[in-house]
Amino acid sequence: MKRQITLLSLLMLLTSTIFSCKKDTTSLKAQLLGRWTLNRVVTTGYTAEDTLKDPKKVNGDVKYGTTSDYVDYKPDNDDTIELSLSGNRTIGSYSIIYSDQFTMSINDGLNYCQINSISAGQLQFTAKIDKTNVTKVYYLSR
Repeated sequence: MKRQITLLSLLMLLTSTIFSCKKDTTSLKAQLLGRWTLNRVVTTGYTAEDTLKDPKKVNGDVKYGTTSDYVDYKPDNDDTIELSLSGNRTIGSYSIIYSDQFTMSINDGLNYCQINSISAGQLQFTAKIDKTNVTKVYYLSR
């Protein structure tokens, strides 16, 4: 009898363990993870003085979309982000703040990001560069 109770207990423990292991698909980090194709970035807030100092700092709507244009949120413990624009790769980091906000530290500094929309195939967020009036809206897809 003890043997049957022990066996039944082990079976129940094993069953509950199997059914309790669910993949996290709802957190912001789980939804962000992986490679996203960068389709477009709309930049506003640079002044004429900013552009004179650095010609790369311009306002406008830049279209991307090739396979070499992507944002890759890595699943490592360091929360690494890889940004590739026309084959030029930049490595940075990201951090989840709330269920719809995160930060990215990449080539232009610390960006405070607000999710505008996210689904399995589309991601749109607005990033404000720290200590500036510069805002970038990123449009990504899988």
